[in-house]
Amino acid sequence: MAQMLVIPKLKHDAQPKADEWKAQKRWNPFNSYKLLVHVERWRKIRRGRAMPPPVLITVDPTNVCNFNCAWCNAQYIREHRNFKLSESTLVGLADYLPHWGEGNGYPEPGVKAVCVAGGGEPLLNPATPAFVDRAVYNGVEVGVVTNGSRIHDCVDALSQCTWVGVSVDAGSNKTFSALKGLKPEAGTFEKVVENMTLLVDYSRRHYSQLGKRHPSYGVSYKYLLYRENIGEIFEAAKLAKAIGCKSIHFRPAGTAWDKIGTDEEIHFSRDDIDLFQDQIAMAQELDDETFSVFGVTHKFNTQFGISNSFQKCYSVFMTAVVAPPTVKTAPKDAFTLSLCCDRRGDAKLELLRDCEDISRIEDVWGSREHWLIHDRIDVEKECPRCTYQPHNQIYQEVILNDSMTYKFI
Repeated sequence: MAQMLVIPKLKHDAQPKADEWKAQKRWNPFNSYKLLVHVERWRKIRRGRAMPPPVLITVDPTNVCNFNCAWCNAQYIREHRNFKLSESTLVGLADYLPHWGEGNGYPEPGVKAVCVAGGGEPLLNPATPAFVDRAVYNGVEVGVVTNGSRIHDCVDALSQCTWVGVSVDAGSNKTFSALKGLKPEAGTFEKVVENMTLLVDYSRRHYSQLGKRHPSYGVSYKYLLYRENIGEIFEAAKLAKAIGCKSIHFRPAGTAWDKIGTDEEIHFSRDDIDLFQDQIAMAQELDDETFSVFGVTHKFNTQFGISNSFQKCYSVFMTAVVAPPTVKTAPKDAFTLSLCCDRRGDAKLELLRDCEDISRIEDVWGSREHWLIHDRIDVEKECPRCTYQPHNQIYQEVILNDSMTYKFI
């Protein structure tokens, strides 16, 4: 007699997990399956061959910041490299990006999108709006991550972006101020909320890119999970919806690369995880056709810790970071080309340092030095939680191993 398949019951203390997002909204900006679109481009990543340009790069206009977040993963460069990119460099970069790779014969050369972020607050660099305007004019889509304190100075440029993510990370002034190293009486939380409201309203009234009736364009309320703010998820979601944000995005804070193995590592308890599940389930009740709730946890293990389940880092060929120079004595228009946004300031991941010639980017991209950086990365010992974990898994399992037999659609 054939054996009956026995399906084990859940243990009495096991709790069903809240989904990251509603099933009907699975095709969203935080779903890493979108990376499969780029398999054909990434298949061209081979040693000894011309390297395709990245689809996306990150640009850090400055390492200066006016906040002091408890979890800051860029504290190293804020303390050691408190510099900015010049307007000449930023505008020159905006003109260069659409043409990257033209000489290699690629059918679709050029970088397609830019994430303006930083080890600091990007809007503290007065040249950032000019960079955004020039990049958009050149057909490169732009997204900006900001702490929201200077939005009022850059409203028109920001309204041309595809998305603007504002790192609020709290649902109340008290928690916001405590986690950002600010005085509650300063009114910064209220100012950030006012700025977000201003940007939403301006973008809608001017029918700009940011204000389009599109489920994934617009202003997003970003929320890094920390033990002290998990209990305010629902309140933050209500506020985000009231402001007119298109979405609220929750993600666990990760330990900075230079803090791994120290007593400054970020950990979450079982009670923290349970509280998160309760809070996000409540927040998802607010999800409708105009507002989305995304709890992005698939890049972490069940305890919101590191889950880098790949052997080698290939994302160093898929994206890059253009950042300020490394020393005060660097030339005025100098920049640094780094290969990882999670390890800002780590010299091991820098392909160009204090360079003035933007065209040199293409000279070193895919070079022997580039591959040596890849060869030397010890993912298990050196890397924090990887933003590009899905990139590496796709390259390893889809392109190298063909585990999905992806040609059989």
